[in-house]
Amino acid sequence: MVDWPMAVVRTNIDRSPALQRKLGDLPTQPGVYLYRDQEGELLYVGKAKVLRNRVRSYFHTKVLDAKTRRLVARIWDLEFIVCATELEALVLENNLIREHRPPYNIMLRDDKSYPYVKLTWKDPYPQVFVTRKVRKDGSLYFGPFFPASTAYRTAELAYRFFQIRDCDIDIDGKRGRACMKYQLHRCTAPCIAAVTQEAYREQAKEARLFLEGKRDELKTRLEAAMWAAAENAAFEQAAQYRDTLAQVDAWFNRQKAATVDQEDTDYYGSAVLDGRACVHRLEMREGRMVGRREYVLEDVEAFDGAVLAEVLKRVYAEEPVPARILVETEPEDLELLREWLGGMRGARPHVAVPQRGEKVELLAMAQENARLALERKFEPARLNQAVLEGLQAFLGLARPPRRMECFDISHGQGREVVASCVVFTDGVPDRKAYRRFKMTNEQNDDFANMAEAVGRRYRRMLDEGRDLPDLVLIDGGLGQLHAAEAALAGLGLDQLERASLAKKEELVFRPGSSEPLRIPRTSPVLQLLQRIRDEAHRFAITYHRMLRAKRTLQTELTTIPGVGQATAKKLLQAFGSVKGVKEAGEEALAGAVGKAAAAKVRAWAQAQEP
Repeated sequence: MVDWPMAVVRTNIDRSPALQRKLGDLPTQPGVYLYRDQEGELLYVGKAKVLRNRVRSYFHTKVLDAKTRRLVARIWDLEFIVCATELEALVLENNLIREHRPPYNIMLRDDKSYPYVKLTWKDPYPQVFVTRKVRKDGSLYFGPFFPASTAYRTAELAYRFFQIRDCDIDIDGKRGRACMKYQLHRCTAPCIAAVTQEAYREQAKEARLFLEGKRDELKTRLEAAMWAAAENAAFEQAAQYRDTLAQVDAWFNRQKAATVDQEDTDYYGSAVLDGRACVHRLEMREGRMVGRREYVLEDVEAFDGAVLAEVLKRVYAEEPVPARILVETEPEDLELLREWLGGMRGARPHVAVPQRGEKVELLAMAQENARLALERKFEPARLNQAVLEGLQAFLGLARPPRRMECFDISHGQGREVVASCVVFTDGVPDRKAYRRFKMTNEQNDDFANMAEAVGRRYRRMLDEGRDLPDLVLIDGGLGQLHAAEAALAGLGLDQLERASLAKKEELVFRPGSSEPLRIPRTSPVLQLLQRIRDEAHRFAITYHRMLRAKRTLQTELTTIPGVGQATAKKLLQAFGSVKGVKEAGEEALAGAVGKAAAAKVRAWAQAQEP
């Protein structure tokens, strides 16, 4: 039991008549409830055995964790759907969460940093390779593998044992000769039609069994193929099957991650650090560890039975349910959860906390992996906090600047004038929050452009009622800082903290002082400011170059009579640049845009020549 610190729970009951009325009209049946904010956006979906008791508890309980307090403070309206049973409510809750992904429901962020082995199962001639991206493309993914070298080793064995290709060429059987891997017996060369599609498909099936860890089924297939080849007097092929059998046997015998039984089992271990939780899942199939997954949860203060139940619902809403699920603590509403899982599996899974033996050791392994993953990924957050506190001291801020926004201007002699705004949260880029601006008046005046960009950014934030940053950082010197200050003052934001970082000497200017601050060049504080400033510069100049390239396209190629944007784009794609278009012959141009347009382009190019 966790004792949450007492804190004031703010609600909107007195401000929202709709919320007040609906809280008084709640039924006592099972069902699903939906919380919405003042704009009608969905915040949270939950299920309840008794809707009246569950929903009212949010507003009448003073002992709430920080995340729930923030949720309650935003609830302006609620809806509910009455269900016949609690199980029906659970199914409906899960479907609504999957469809709408409300921000206050637990969402698993699957860790994709580990590699997978991909088998392109839908292809006529499947290939095997290592990837770190999992897509819904009909392919089969095995893993993730840790350490990463295991993935490459597994793929290499698929090439060696089953001669599956790793190339991505189009297979039409018309190539003149095969690559070296055919000579090395690492591929059966479907590219030169050295193997039929049916025979290659059998190879792929065997590779799939190997990657799935289905040793007995694979051995049965290989033995049957070996004896069939021997009976047909294909002794060389039979010998290859014999050797593959021996190699596969040796490989499986070396695998140390095996359990005492063959029942498919998932183990869940967790760790919590600084408001984040990591859940590590070990996947055991037919007595062997075939994979592991990590899920990261944000804004979690303790990993209890309620959180675990949400994790299991999110995982098995997308993936097959194993026969047994072993966990470190009993999930909330265990029997209801088992009934729901059983409805998808066809039989209720066994969900339990192991007490002794090898199962306890494997659960401890999952917990240790979760702890190490958190330390590896999020321990730098503590270092970032120390740097932010150092920045607070250097600049004399009231609090560490958790959210910083930096502006930069980019143009080419007053043309394609743009501005960028990059956002860093807790010292880390928040790229989804980046914004870019095309200036309304193109002018070679950095001060006016900076004032416009800052003014547009924070006028919109005020209009939308969004939280303002802790620090506004300007790329430039005292003049750019004064321009930004004038824009903020015009919006009534004089209190917003701001600073500028000048290039070359890396001097920091603050309002009210013409004397810059000199932060030691080796200081992590200055390095953080430089990183933010450089990111703003990169984002701005990328946008400027894009607009400049568009203008070049419009002012050169599209001036050719009969050449529009679409034709100009085809020309640039074919020849890389305007210069390449000018140098291309009429035959090559015709291949790209047709004879009529090619003649016009060639005539224009000749007119451009000295």
